[in-house]
Amino acid sequence: MENAAFASGAAMASSPVQAYPGGTMRVLAVEEDPACLTALTQMLQRHGYQVTAKASLDEALGAVRDNPEGFDLVMTVVRTQGPGIDGFELLKHAAQRCPVVLFSEVEPAETKMRGMLGGACAFLTKPLRDEEVRDIWQHVVARRRLSAASGAEATADARSSDVVVRQDEAARKRGLDDSGEGASDGRTTKKNKLNSSSETELHAAFVKAAEQLRGTEAYTV
Repeated sequence: MENAAFASGAAMASSPVQAYPGGTMRVLAVEEDPACLTALTQMLQRHGYQVTAKASLDEALGAVRDNPEGFDLVMTVVRTQGPGIDGFELLKHAAQRCPVVLFSEVEPAETKMRGMLGGACAFLTKPLRDEEVRDIWQHVVARRRLSAASGAEATADARSSDVVVRQDEAARKRGLDDSGEGASDGRTTKKNKLNSSSETELHAAFVKAAEQLRGTEAYTV
C-alpha cells in the first residue's frame, strides 16, 4: 500500500471544498509513484483544485518551461528513484514563477533547510494531512500580497524620487531667477542713482546761470 501515505489524509475530506477564493487554483502535482500520485491528485481535486499530474520530474520541468504562467503552485516530491532531476532541481526553476511545496518521507533538518533556502514555501512530510493539502492556496495568496506590496513600494519610491527631482529643479530655477532679479535690481538702482546725480548737477547749473543772468541785467540797467 504505497498510497497509504496519502490515503489517511484523503479519508478526512468529507465533502468537496472550494479552497481558493477568487477562482480555481491550478496545481502541478509531481510524484514518481503512480499510486501516490493518484491519491494526491484525488485529494487536491476534492478540495476544488485544478490538477495537472506528472509522474516524472523531467516532464514537470518541461511543463513549467513550456507554460510559465500555467500554474499557480507546484507540489512535488523531493526524492527520486530513477535517473533525472530531483525535487530540488525542479524547485530551482519553478520557484521563480510560483510557490513550490516540497514533500517527502521523513528528512533530516538539513534537507528541509536546503529546500526552504532554495525558495520552497513549505516542506511537508508524508503522510500528507488533508488540512495541509486543503490550505495550500494560502501560499499563493501570501506571495501575491507580497508581490503587490513590493510593487506598491517600488511605485512609491519612484514617485518620491520624481518629486525630489522636481523640487530640485524648482529650487535651481528659483535660484537663477533670484540671481537675475538681484542683478537687474542692482543695475536699476545704480542707474537711478546716476540719473538723480545728473539731475542735481543740471539743476545747480541752471540756478547758477539764472543768477548770473539776473546780475547781468541789473548791471545793464
